[in-house]
Amino acid sequence: MEKFMFDNTKKLTKNQKYTQDELFKMVLENKDLKEKTEALFALDFKELTSVKEEYPDYEFNIDGKVFAEDGGAGAYILLEDGSISYVCFDFPLECGRIAENLVEWFELLLNCANFWLNYADREYLENLEALEKKVEESEPKGQDQFEDAYGDDMPSYLELQKELSEKLDIKIYNNIAKDVLQRFFKTAERGPKFMTKYIPDNEIAADLIEK
Repeated sequence: MEKFMFDNTKKLTKNQKYTQDELFKMVLENKDLKEKTEALFALDFKELTSVKEEYPDYEFNIDGKVFAEDGGAGAYILLEDGSISYVCFDFPLECGRIAENLVEWFELLLNCANFWLNYADREYLENLEALEKKVEESEPKGQDQFEDAYGDDMPSYLELQKELSEKLDIKIYNNIAKDVLQRFFKTAERGPKFMTKYIPDNEIAADLIEK
């Protein structure tokens, strides 16, 4: 467990430029790139840290390492099988797998101006038309919220998205609902599901996709 890192054997980015390990290190070590990626993704990257050490009051059924945290109570975790999970240490406690690898994770966050968790509803899992309508309504609002938050301190959302797509070699999709979120749903639903519980009161986390 102590030695596992992001995979460094396959170049999985759009044009096969980078392995997962190369991609993560590039963002972590380039100050400008890190700042822009953290702004667009609304999170803070960190060195890989044992999830058990970082959150000792929680018990996890699959071991992992935290590599980013959002501005609230959420953490992104590299699981020992190479997939990526998310835990919201809030009420209600929620967790689940969201991407099969780091590149898919980057694609999920780069393509969703509206926080991806807002799409984690079983209604959208079972109804692509409703999901496409939700995306059409929500994405422009997410872009506007980003620009309201950063103003002239950052390029516009679409300019920054394009810049990061090129620098990170990450694909931008025309159909977010079909090509990005359907893949997220499939990953979130597959087993074994990633679960956690709060030890002091034995509270068990709910699935990310609401029933």
